[in-house]
Amino acid sequence: MTTITKERLLKIQHWRETYGAGSNVILPAEEAEELARIALASLEAKPVAWECGENIILFNPDTVEAYAKRVEISPKPLYAAPPAPVAPEKMNFSTACNFVQINGMAKEDRATLAMRAWNACSSAMLNGGKS
Repeated sequence: MTTITKERLLKIQHWRETYGAGSNVILPAEEAEELARIALASLEAKPVAWECGENIILFNPDTVEAYAKRVEISPKPLYAAPPAPVAPEKMNFSTACNFVQINGMAKEDRATLAMRAWNACSSAMLNGGKS
């Protein structure tokens, strides 16, 4: 099975933006299959809870419907979603210069070094430590 990374999806999106909606983006069959699997899984997802007014209910749909009728509200299904990766934004050269100056490390080569280290750490966080 192929794993499609966020970077790969962004690249595919960039192609569409670059070449326009009338152009075809050709993907390897494995990637197309993986995208179809992901899309189908999201379409078939079942709620993990329901929001009923100010309450969150973690029971089966029958219990939710009975409760909703009793208090005269419409329950809203809540779905599980993977947590968004948290990582600092990329550092550009100007920000790196400010960073080394604020931290008393101001020398010409240190801004580039700080920027590369920061961005490497950010990439590692987004990749879950996989290089």
